[in-house]
Amino acid sequence: MKLSWSYRIVILYTGFVAIIVTLVTICMRQTVELESKDYYAQELKYQERIDATKNANALPNSIAHEVNGKQVVLTIPTELLTKDFTGEVYFFCPSDGLRDVKVKMQFDATGKQVLDVAAMQKGAYKMKLSWSGNGKAYYKEDVITLH
Repeated sequence: MKLSWSYRIVILYTGFVAIIVTLVTICMRQTVELESKDYYAQELKYQERIDATKNANALPNSIAHEVNGKQVVLTIPTELLTKDFTGEVYFFCPSDGLRDVKVKMQFDATGKQVLDVAAMQKGAYKMKLSWSGNGKAYYKEDVITLH
């Protein structure tokens, strides 16, 4: 049996529409997440982060980290631990915003803080350290991998 041109054109257009509908359906099911929920507000304050990064880079010794199995050990020079010291550690997971974790910095008298990361899922995290002391803000980022 031989198909006429009109049937061939109808089959071609129907197939094209089916492919487009399938692609649109797949695209609509994808989740699109910004780096943070208040991304645009953070972008407006980006100069403050640049200044805080310069302050951290200007320090002779900054906060160091070491990943030991299910723990992350932070070490800070004791001269940075002033009375007005406050800080936060933000574990940012680029692949899944639900895995992000924030922890308040609470160093002991020797300048060490042990963070238990056993509950966190394995993978790569961007560890964002932000702290302030002596009237200055500081910021540092490191990439860590939890096993």
